[in-house]
Amino acid sequence: MVLRILVAEDNQDLADTYKTALENRGHVVIIVRDGIECLQTYSDFLKNNEENKSFFDIVILDQQMPGMDGIDVAREIQRVNQKQRIIFITGYGAKVIKKLRSLKEEVEVMNKPFTLKALVIQIEGWSLFMWREHARRGFKDWDGYSGTSVPVGPSRST
Repeated sequence: MVLRILVAEDNQDLADTYKTALENRGHVVIIVRDGIECLQTYSDFLKNNEENKSFFDIVILDQQMPGMDGIDVAREIQRVNQKQRIIFITGYGAKVIKKLRSLKEEVEVMNKPFTLKALVIQIEGWSLFMWREHARRGFKDWDGYSGTSVPVGPSRST
């Protein structure tokens, strides 16, 4: 499944690395360098996709960015779309987690340093975010059958 991903990262090398890794997996990736550019790009995307109310599948935010920090950007995005999936990338995990309580919805946090494989797994894998979204809709939507069914996804047995 191709995902539309918006990445806000002020470190050019990291941004290019994320973009290359995710595009190699078939995803569409847009890189922005700061929080203000992120909000402008998000807003422009919505204007260009008004008729089908399309959003980015994932917004990846660096916490420490010029202009606006990741928490402020997330707050503005959630005003437009409360269900937007947001992943914070930070080297300041404990501080960021305390600030996340001010946001409306659950967000995901990845502490630096991490591997590209970990990033891909977080984005494509069986995340807590995906679990909550499917649980809200009901398990029967997962595999097309009515009634209680086994969710489609990675095996939970090992």
